[in-house]
Amino acid sequence: MDEKEPGAIQEEQDLEKEGEKAEEMKNPDVPTVTSYDFKHPARVNRDQMLTLENLHDNFARLLSSTFSGAMRAVVDVDTAFVDQTTYAEFIMSMSNPSCSYQFTLGPTSGQAIIDFAMPVVFAFVDRIFGGKGSSQGVEARQLTPIEIGVINRITKRVIEDLEATWEPILRVEITDIELETNPEFMQITAASEIVVLMGFEVNSTNASGLVRLCYPFFTLESILPRLGQQSYVRTKRMNQQELEQKNIVRLGPMDVPLSAEMGRTELTLGEAESIQVGDVICMDSGQSDPCVVSVGGAPKYYARPFATETGDIKLQVVGKVPRELQ
Repeated sequence: MDEKEPGAIQEEQDLEKEGEKAEEMKNPDVPTVTSYDFKHPARVNRDQMLTLENLHDNFARLLSSTFSGAMRAVVDVDTAFVDQTTYAEFIMSMSNPSCSYQFTLGPTSGQAIIDFAMPVVFAFVDRIFGGKGSSQGVEARQLTPIEIGVINRITKRVIEDLEATWEPILRVEITDIELETNPEFMQITAASEIVVLMGFEVNSTNASGLVRLCYPFFTLESILPRLGQQSYVRTKRMNQQELEQKNIVRLGPMDVPLSAEMGRTELTLGEAESIQVGDVICMDSGQSDPCVVSVGGAPKYYARPFATETGDIKLQVVGKVPRELQ
């Protein structure tokens, strides 16, 4: 073979490849090769997944309101992820023991699971029994019957939030709610079945964790055609005013400290050390000036103190502290 022949052959092959690419560009009907994951086939298309995510963004807002009421403090809940996986992988990702509830989603008659991360569960238990709402230092363990009763009450409100979440698509009734602490006993579908898995990140002052929703494909199958309708773009969402009103109702029973500041002044360290019983301290406020009433440590109102016939000291609110001074 001549020394020039290998180079000529290579040039000829390159020209053939360029010709094939040019032919594909001229003929758009030529099929293109795309990758397909046989282990994790996408049973729900991208538009339907996006609709499910938008739908459950409202669930996150409702959860925030419910958890804030139970914790008697502000709890933020945000959608962390929406993905498709197999049921077996979901079960393997759960802790043991766990705090999971399986339920039937009517009218589809399919089952689903909501799983609460154990740090979130123990934070609620700690707060409801008088603690600060922290799960630090608590080892993974089974819940006691009393703790289960507490979590059941919270879960009941969460289920109501989930029913309200689906209302823009169809009216659902969630039934057959059962607590399961061992993931291996939760066999609501085949291990290889594709599920839609949603995660919601829960953050409070002293604890954080995930709440996860697992929908098997057959549970959503009859609903999926509705998720692709453009009319869903007009889905009603809870506006900020409605959310604030709902939070006020939920946080209504919460106890908050209230204090009244009659006046203040500044003393040197030497003057403060020499104070004795009977000394008179001059304040910077006049006798007729209103005092400042603080709610939860934040100044909110102006009030005037007065004494009743029985000697009790009471306050009469005479105004509000401007927002910029709060």
